[in-house]
Amino acid sequence: MSTSFRLTLTFLMVIGMAGLTRASSAGERVNLAEFASHPEALAGRLIEVNARVIAISADGKSLELFDSQSRTRIAVRLTQLPKTERLALMQSDVRRVSVSGRASVIAGRLTIDADNVQVVPVNNEAAVQSKRDGERRGEEMETGVVPLVIPND
Repeated sequence: MSTSFRLTLTFLMVIGMAGLTRASSAGERVNLAEFASHPEALAGRLIEVNARVIAISADGKSLELFDSQSRTRIAVRLTQLPKTERLALMQSDVRRVSVSGRASVIAGRLTIDADNVQVVPVNNEAAVQSKRDGERRGEEMETGVVPLVIPND
């Protein structure tokens, strides 16, 4: 084999692998403030959004998200997710999620057909900071036990 043929073959393999890597990525994170000024710019793109959950439909096929920085409501369709994932999402105490999927604009509103939904853990930093401040001042954190009475009928 000639050197130029091997070099060309190697180049094509590297380009092919780079394309596959890009195709399998979750999507690009978007600034929702940008969406407010140019809603059609996101249509058809794979995007990733991190926002607060404000509603989960009773059938488990959609979510309603809210981004407080841009004051944007986002509809998320969960129909592409397996039923077990949708049920687990409904039964958990979800406050924030990171959603990736294909974006579309329906009646001027951002809608995402979710490929992946990840629950974002609640930030416990405020509680930890409060404990640290108390320890610095020499205060002890108080704990208490509340008895429960269950009547036998």
